[in-house]
Amino acid sequence: MTRCAFALLACALCFGTALAAPRGGDATQGMTHGTTRFDIDAQPLAGALRAFSETTGIAVLFDDAVVAGRSSPGLHGDAGPRDALRILLVGTDLSAHFTSMNAFTVNTMPAAAGEEAGTPPVAPPALAENDATELQQALEKVLCLRRDTRPGTFRLALQIWIDGNGTVADVVALAPSDDGARDARVLGAVRQARVPARLSAGSPFTVLLAPSRRDACGDA
Repeated sequence: MTRCAFALLACALCFGTALAAPRGGDATQGMTHGTTRFDIDAQPLAGALRAFSETTGIAVLFDDAVVAGRSSPGLHGDAGPRDALRILLVGTDLSAHFTSMNAFTVNTMPAAAGEEAGTPPVAPPALAENDATELQQALEKVLCLRRDTRPGTFRLALQIWIDGNGTVADVVALAPSDDGARDARVLGAVRQARVPARLSAGSPFTVLLAPSRRDACGDA
């Protein structure tokens, strides 16, 4: 199943699957890595994962057949390994699971859930295309209010939580861009967004604000 994987309106906003560490089931629960500078271009996913491994020294274990045909948006910025993987796997429907402090595996989400929990996997709800469009439009509306937050001119990955009232309960930058002041303004703007309450069922969402030739704001 494809969840939150849409390239809408020339992809001024790109939506990807949000990866959450399994509660109680992660071999590295309670362990942390420091932040690392990543300079990984958009490319086939296998190459991006190998670049991640070379950058961090963390072993990468994956089946070539699983990652074949999938692409990564890349990452240029400082991030911890978990957040870096969230970004590199945006839009792939794959999940990363640390098996030790220095190794992780990449699997399809249903298979990973079933294997780790020992029970039939429960797939996350799919984000319908019209829901993705409404989320995109809501974000564009608040980001277009200021020229220095207009989407399409910079790259920034966000994770957004929606509550039962359709308000943004929380938003975090998965990795800072090259302009920390702008990042803060973007986060503040996104917190003002309002979306249909039904979207809370699929929360959190990973959203990639990507450079685009399309003017998402029109004449705003």
